[in-house]
Amino acid sequence: MDLKNIDVSFIYGDSPEAEREEIMRNVRTILRTPVGTCPLCRDFGLDVSIMVDHPIGAAQNIAAVEIIEKVEKYEPRAKVTEVSFHGDTDGQLRAKAVIRIE
Repeated sequence: MDLKNIDVSFIYGDSPEAEREEIMRNVRTILRTPVGTCPLCRDFGLDVSIMVDHPIGAAQNIAAVEIIEKVEKYEPRAKVTEVSFHGDTDGQLRAKAVIRIE
């Protein structure tokens, strides 16, 4: 799964616009950063290597858990409400995360 192919949509609460923009930016950064690439915070980002060599259903579950846990850890003002997957024409697994901003 290519991290730049994760679609993120948001459900807005009563947060001020500037804070919403900051949260959106933070969530996108979390979900599009490969784990191990952030100096001094090697756990930041998603670890796609844990999905390798698993059946597609198991890989989707592992990816969903990874997305939920990392957003919860690094941006607690956001809550993942849904994670879905579909394949594209190149055979890449694409994830879509729906985020609620509290």
